[in-house]
Amino acid sequence: MHVEPPKKSFRPSRLNDTEPSEEQASFANKNITTLPDELLVKIFSNLDTRDLLNCQLVNRRWQELIDDHMLALAYYRRCHPAEERISPLTVERYHSFIQGWLRGFSNLGRESAAQLDKLLQHKHFTERLFFSIAKVSAKAKALTCQDVGTITHSDWIDKAHFSPDGNYLVTVSLDHSVKISELVAGQWQEKVTIVHLHLVKNARFSPDGKRLVTASFDMTAKIWELEGGQWREKYTLQHSDCVIDAFFSPDGRHLMTISNTAKIWELEGGQWQTKAIIRHSSPLEGACFSPDGNYLAIAAAGTPTIWKLVDGEWEQGAAIEHSGWVSKVSFSPDGHHLLTFSPSQTAEIWGAVDDQWQQKGTIGHYGSLSTASFSPDGSHLMTGSNDCTAKIWGLVNGHWQEKIIIQHSCPVQCVSFSPDGKHLVLSSYNDNNMIWGPFNGQWKPKAPIETSGLVKNTSFSPDGTHLVTTTDFIAKIWVLKSKENDDSC
Repeated sequence: MHVEPPKKSFRPSRLNDTEPSEEQASFANKNITTLPDELLVKIFSNLDTRDLLNCQLVNRRWQELIDDHMLALAYYRRCHPAEERISPLTVERYHSFIQGWLRGFSNLGRESAAQLDKLLQHKHFTERLFFSIAKVSAKAKALTCQDVGTITHSDWIDKAHFSPDGNYLVTVSLDHSVKISELVAGQWQEKVTIVHLHLVKNARFSPDGKRLVTASFDMTAKIWELEGGQWREKYTLQHSDCVIDAFFSPDGRHLMTISNTAKIWELEGGQWQTKAIIRHSSPLEGACFSPDGNYLAIAAAGTPTIWKLVDGEWEQGAAIEHSGWVSKVSFSPDGHHLLTFSPSQTAEIWGAVDDQWQQKGTIGHYGSLSTASFSPDGSHLMTGSNDCTAKIWGLVNGHWQEKIIIQHSCPVQCVSFSPDGKHLVLSSYNDNNMIWGPFNGQWKPKAPIETSGLVKNTSFSPDGTHLVTTTDFIAKIWVLKSKENDDSC
């Protein structure tokens, strides 16, 4: 029998962490096989989310009924009134985002995703989906960071990057060396040490993870390839001055090297050939490709410029009038916005309109900026400053506005979003390094990172299960786990 939901105001479910009391257990164990369907629906629709989970734990008959459809129906009626129901796009949104989030979140999340995969045509799929999310979130409210690997160098570690599949980690040190470590049977092992004749400034993986490029002050960029489980030097690209950075385009077809000039290379006939040389009137600081690989932004001390790929050739496009010394440029993950970063007190955000870049927002702090990065979906931006704050900015009606301020005890060194955008790691000039997560509309501390010394860099692995921090001569790899479920994350 179908019962219309009662007319009452919305009240969210209470997610508490208590086990069922003796009184609850006694009530749950009573014989309910003779209760009519209508009465069962009313009972379930007046229980909170965690109460339903408790009923599953204490009585198999209740568990069968709840798993069948009552749990879904009750949760929907409690938390999602009919006028607010999301239905047409639910399956599409599940495939595009929620499914991956559940699978990467925990064992419980993976089990929930497997069950949901079988229920795509179920009449209560929407309710089952929302309940699964609530259940996973309730089971994993707190995180811990467990140290699972240590990589040491003989001098300061300047950079650390995971490979796209998360199975390799590269660390770059001021001792002229680069180390590649591999995740083998749950353990991180150092596989190879790469040495240049001079300081190494950066090392980055190709999008398919099969190549690595290193940039050095010895005026070379070197390309290494993974063959038979071993990393081997394959190519040396020459410059007339120190190479400060090198990176692949999103499709892996092009390679960018930055020195007193910027060069774009393409692999042709088994050799990397120079396709374009970009000169600038002021010193080059950095560059980045757009996500689709069709644009290139160049950061310079004077005026940043945008280059566009037209019929296989790179052509200079619009200049960007940033006020100040630009040391970093980065596109948002959706390619719709560009960040120009100045180590003064501002970063500026630009949007493309008819191939012209128009200013969409100015990001300011009371102190100088230390870091800035977009969220994975491009809808938010995180900045850190020596004024002891980190700020989250959001896109509202086409313009960027300050939304959240996170106060810290000392200057903020770096911030990074997790791949799903649900957490961020914030590090500073003392030992107060923390993973933050959203709670009731606010960002709250979720897990401390127990390091000693200044954390210079932090980065999540692509699947969000690991985190790397660099302090002095040491890089530490952490695995993220739920306090309530050791199998999580």
